[in-house]
Amino acid sequence: MNDVKKITNLIYEAAVVKRLLRTGWQIFGDNEEGVGEHSFMTAVIAYFLARETSANMEKVLIMSIFHDFHEARTGEQDKIAKFYTKRDQDKANEHIFEQVDRDLLAMLNEYEEKESLEAKVVYEANVIAFSVEVKLLLEKGNTHAKEWLLANNTRLRLPQSIALAQELTNTDSQNWWKSIRETIQEEFAKL
Repeated sequence: MNDVKKITNLIYEAAVVKRLLRTGWQIFGDNEEGVGEHSFMTAVIAYFLARETSANMEKVLIMSIFHDFHEARTGEQDKIAKFYTKRDQDKANEHIFEQVDRDLLAMLNEYEEKESLEAKVVYEANVIAFSVEVKLLLEKGNTHAKEWLLANNTRLRLPQSIALAQELTNTDSQNWWKSIRETIQEEFAKL
């Protein structure tokens, strides 16, 4: 390892990202999600979008994991706060990564530009990850969630992202284990 002390510090900074809560949910009044949890969902979604778009998988997954890492230093900023404050995520990323991994820093700069296919895939996976959370709130009865689900999905441009978001919007989140539930219920009936 190049500089184990710098990597060690970066790993402890990752622990901050893991603990940091997304602030928009506080305004929404319903839900708690950490930045690390959001990054995980973004990476899962980005994996499948990358397969569908022939994007560079390695680059997509790296961007996904680190796309919000700067928030350890800048804080997680909701959409309303962005009207009133400015944060310098490029500077934060530079301070975090320039001495540890310049290639990663270059990838994060590419992500922020949103011009390459890989950056677009990760951005749209990021948007869809938010939609998944909103869809779960809608199913729990949050009366404001539908407005945000529909509005958020209009941010998508890639056909593969649009199709996935539409399917997620129209599918009950509990369908994934429907056949398992039926099997369990059959077992209950035997008792």
